[in-house]
Amino acid sequence: MNVKTLTFFILIPLLFLGCAKTVEEKEIKKSKNGISIRLEGTVYPSNEKDIIAPTTGRIKQIFVKSGDRVKQGKLLAKFHTVITKFDIEKTQQELEYLVQLKKFLKHSKKHNVNLALVNIAREKLEKLSKLKSQGLANSIEYNNAKALYASSLHSKYSEGESKAEKLQFLDERIAITKNELKKLQHRLALSEIRSDIDGFVADLKMQVGDYVAKGTKLGHIVNLDKVIVKAGIAPGLIPFIKKGKKVRIDFITTPPYHVEAKISRVVMIVDPDFKRMTAEIVIPNKNYLLQPETKALVTVYLTKKEQEFIKNNFLENPKKTVYEVKSFNY
Repeated sequence: MNVKTLTFFILIPLLFLGCAKTVEEKEIKKSKNGISIRLEGTVYPSNEKDIIAPTTGRIKQIFVKSGDRVKQGKLLAKFHTVITKFDIEKTQQELEYLVQLKKFLKHSKKHNVNLALVNIAREKLEKLSKLKSQGLANSIEYNNAKALYASSLHSKYSEGESKAEKLQFLDERIAITKNELKKLQHRLALSEIRSDIDGFVADLKMQVGDYVAKGTKLGHIVNLDKVIVKAGIAPGLIPFIKKGKKVRIDFITTPPYHVEAKISRVVMIVDPDFKRMTAEIVIPNKNYLLQPETKALVTVYLTKKEQEFIKNNFLENPKKTVYEVKSFNY
């Protein structure tokens, strides 16, 4: 390899190295109107919520479809509730029976019926009565249950069991039944799926007849009345990006669209999408022109003092460290 060739291979990397710009320099724009900072931004919804199945069950009705606009609290879908309603009715009847039985026992002088056995026989009779009405149990099974219940009404506790013990047993049964009733009523309340926010239904993933588990994501609600433009900030430019600072946002849309706005907040935690700290600008979304993931260029206007500082530290003295630049405080 001759000297000329060697010199060529040495000079080429040095040439590119000398031309390399810092991240901060790439975001600094110089024009006839002065120096500004231009950040790359992305549009996000101002509010969004997943539609989550509140309980496990089978979907009975769906009242919306993807693209529909809904208000907060709007009924989106319902689960089948026949079994739950039957269980609630049965539990209410059981609770009423236990309360009346306790009242009767409390005021009676002598009563030694085995309440536990009566309760078991009664539950079996109610179950068979329901099955028989649906054609799932025959008359022999039903009549046997009736006979067992009638027999239980004459069953006796052991002679050593006192009236106080019988009342304690009833109190325990009443407490358990009340708790079970609350659970069933809560389950019934969860049989309706409603919207948590105003917005548009998106990515609806349920159909009538689907059996879904509690916690399953069934869709999405997106509010686009306002949007948030997020823009990543290079570390050395943080001192110049402040809440309330005026910006111009040019959206990459057809037709082209731009707005003047102010920075709503600066988030000093690294955003996972941008891998940087970010500035956020909240703006109205007239006619829903701006959709999620729309790209934008955010131009941050600078004061004369800020422009002079950037000129001296980034444009004319690029060797100055980011730490030294960040230490500048307005």
